[in-house]
Amino acid sequence: MLGRRCYAALVPLMMGFIGLGGAIPLQPSLAAQTPDQAIPRDPLTAGTVRAADSIEIDSRVRKDVLDTLARELESRYAIPDIANKLAAVVREKERASAYKNIRTAPEFARVLTEDLFAVAHDKHLHVYFSFAPLPQGPPGLPPELRRMNGGISEVRILDGNVGYMKLYNVLPVELARDAVTAAFAFAHNTDALIIDNRDNGGGDPNTVALYVSYLSEGKPYVVNTFHWREGNRVEQFKTTDLGELAYGSRKPVFVLTGQGTFSGGEELSYDLQVLKRALIVGEVTGGGANPGGPVPLGHQFVVNIPSGQAINPVTGTSWEGVGVKPDIPVPAAGALSRAHRLAIERLSAVTADPLSRAMLDAVAMKLETIEQAESGSVSRLANAELLGNYTPAVGGGTTVHILEKDGRLIRHIDGLADRELIYLNGNRYRSAGLPDGFVISFRTDQGKTELLLEEPPRPSTIRVKQ
Repeated sequence: MLGRRCYAALVPLMMGFIGLGGAIPLQPSLAAQTPDQAIPRDPLTAGTVRAADSIEIDSRVRKDVLDTLARELESRYAIPDIANKLAAVVREKERASAYKNIRTAPEFARVLTEDLFAVAHDKHLHVYFSFAPLPQGPPGLPPELRRMNGGISEVRILDGNVGYMKLYNVLPVELARDAVTAAFAFAHNTDALIIDNRDNGGGDPNTVALYVSYLSEGKPYVVNTFHWREGNRVEQFKTTDLGELAYGSRKPVFVLTGQGTFSGGEELSYDLQVLKRALIVGEVTGGGANPGGPVPLGHQFVVNIPSGQAINPVTGTSWEGVGVKPDIPVPAAGALSRAHRLAIERLSAVTADPLSRAMLDAVAMKLETIEQAESGSVSRLANAELLGNYTPAVGGGTTVHILEKDGRLIRHIDGLADRELIYLNGNRYRSAGLPDGFVISFRTDQGKTELLLEEPPRPSTIRVKQ
């Protein structure tokens, strides 16, 4: 995770040669790519910067970088004992000429990162090489960030009036505020909310506090603290009382996580979990909590040094090195489906009106039949088992007749054209001649055969075979 000012400094650099992310987990560097693949985009000129002779390094460059790296780690790294160990390892490697056979800058950055990780196990501690000259002067926010919609890539309403937000970053709060406000305004009248953090690489803790504010109510409170090494300074991040604009503290919230959830994305997940405001669904996250920022090493090398520690005011610790552990562990690929089903179950349990509950039950059946079809966990029902007349399980409505002609299933509704049912998978069929989404699903439940008629945008309804 990055402090606000450090984020501003590191983002242009990262956009130049590794792709945007609030902080990047340990991963293969550009050295693992071919030279052509490694050509970055210059964040200042948006022109192509080609790796030329400057990619080659000699003993003088290695010595300069190592000397500076050891000095900066010793004076800046968040935990003094580990800082001393890191500096000692770098100096010992230099004395032993451990890097003498490394001739290219990206390879040098990669090996240094691996050696530092072996000591600190800190995924924010990372050495980079920039093919482009590093920006001079005070860091600023590149214009590219203003076109990234606050780090929100998608907002929609799922079946059952469940809101869905997909985040890939938590950009600086002054850039994210309008998008976050718009997203929560759109989702304000939903009955439950899913926040998809599976690819959220991190960013500004002030923006994390803004998200928590929308999921809270009442007087502001501290959601996270940074304990900086320099000056033993403590920085607090608090919620804001948003009044009627807030989503509130009562409606169900689910947060999706995966291995791609890192840094500030992890903080949002961790904070909401600790506050018991959300259920975390998915996989254990990356495990990077320590805030910091970029430090130039000379010769276009930069090291991101964590210079503080994130300390949650409730737990007294953080997710550093261990990640955020989900309440409901499932593979990340299936986390959305699982969270959606959990949301529907939660809403159905508190819904008294029979018709409203029937609508939620229909959504649950749709999700169930899709999941079964995709997983192959259900056997296909024979045509003979599906033939018959189906009437609504609750309330009134049309009867759906399932017929068979020449071995083909036919859907018949009085007054409408007959539609052949084209098999999809599991026990799901599409209605021939109708747009995508017009699907009929079947299942057997307690000796009864049920039919789900999906006709968007109308609510789906369950019918029971008579």
